[in-house]
Amino acid sequence: MTTRSEQIERFSGHESFVCRYGWLPKIYRAVLANPRILRDEEQAMSVLGIGRNMVKSLQFWAEASGVIQSTGDGGHAPGPIGLRLFGEAWDTYLESLESLWLIHWQLSTRAGLAAWNEVFGEGRLIRFERARLVQALDQRSKSLVRSLAPSTLEQHASLFIQTYLPSEKNSDDASWSPLQDLGLLKATKTEDGRTLYSTDIHVQVELTPRIFALALVDFLLSQKQSATTDFNSLLKGDYSPGVVFRLNEHQLRLLIERTIDGPLSGALRFVDTADTQGIVLTSNQLDPQFQLWSPKEALENA
Repeated sequence: MTTRSEQIERFSGHESFVCRYGWLPKIYRAVLANPRILRDEEQAMSVLGIGRNMVKSLQFWAEASGVIQSTGDGGHAPGPIGLRLFGEAWDTYLESLESLWLIHWQLSTRAGLAAWNEVFGEGRLIRFERARLVQALDQRSKSLVRSLAPSTLEQHASLFIQTYLPSEKNSDDASWSPLQDLGLLKATKTEDGRTLYSTDIHVQVELTPRIFALALVDFLLSQKQSATTDFNSLLKGDYSPGVVFRLNEHQLRLLIERTIDGPLSGALRFVDTADTQGIVLTSNQLDPQFQLWSPKEALENA
């Protein structure tokens, strides 16, 4: 299984467009009808009703969000997120905040997006200015073979902010990112007029036990040694539910309790001893629907 640290980070490919309302269900249905539709730009533009650059952007976001995946022969097939949300009709038109939390988890842990890794995956930036985010992205890009132009870093930082920052919307909801509805990013003005962004949010509306269970299992099965971890790692570890979902200690405990009593009943238990507090996942008791990503490979490595 590819670990988070083994991801090749991406700083571009989105064509400067955020993932817009309606895009993901539309591309899922289009790929289901014609797995090779994205190989024909003219046909894709006609079927999807958007321009050439937007088609490229839509493909980028659909792959990054796990709604579709490449089949290796130039075609595409439904991805794990697409199958769960649209194929199993959890949320056919992507109208639920619950579904957006799942997409947020995917983008922050599995898509290899540099800004998402920096802010939500590793939790390095909680309160920051745009210039600080660009500086952090520049530092992350040092490991690349080719250096990136400042404009590429600026663009990537701007796309990240636009994806999550609620804006004054007009009647055209299609031009806005649905992830803004999660309220994970806030902007305030300092006394000297600077804009300060904050992700220190602890009111997670509709982060349900079943979405938390999917994320928790994914985190546990990504551990190299075993599907066991201590509470602090769940709260503060890189790419952990606590960091990605911006949970405080009380919220994390409550979600763990509800998950043990609900979707992961019999497979998850809380261990509280004099030395440590943690959770243990018994993989052979796990309901397969809560192992969303590469179930066979993940369970063999657990």
